[in-house]
Amino acid sequence: MEEKAKIWMMAGVSALVLLVGAMMIVLTDGANTWPIIAFLVVALLAVVALFIVSRAMKDVRSGIPLQDERSRALRGRASHFSFYTSLYLTLMLAVVFIALEDRGILIPNSELLFVVVAIMGSIHIAFSTYYNRKGMKALE
Repeated sequence: MEEKAKIWMMAGVSALVLLVGAMMIVLTDGANTWPIIAFLVVALLAVVALFIVSRAMKDVRSGIPLQDERSRALRGRASHFSFYTSLYLTLMLAVVFIALEDRGILIPNSELLFVVVAIMGSIHIAFSTYYNRKGMKALE
């Protein structure tokens, strides 16, 4: 896929998420503050994404590719390890939550999903940062 098309696709997904968040606030009639807080968090993430997209567009216009062979290899390695680490941690969390459920402690699915996604994102960020700092030595 062309680099500019990828950037526009990211911007479109961000706009769609903001639109769904706004619809959620309108449909709840302001009865609950959590949709408003969630929308503000998503809006903050969209601002950060807009900053990243604008920097990427500037780089593409100046002729710098979004990815080179090194960054693809490092991102692939980070994705590989973060996937398997997240998989095992998700299985461990499932066992813990099943044990809690047997003792009568119930955790809502929405909170469980939030915890799992937050852990998966954090693991991917940690592996990406580690491999970017370590560089090509990590691929040997």
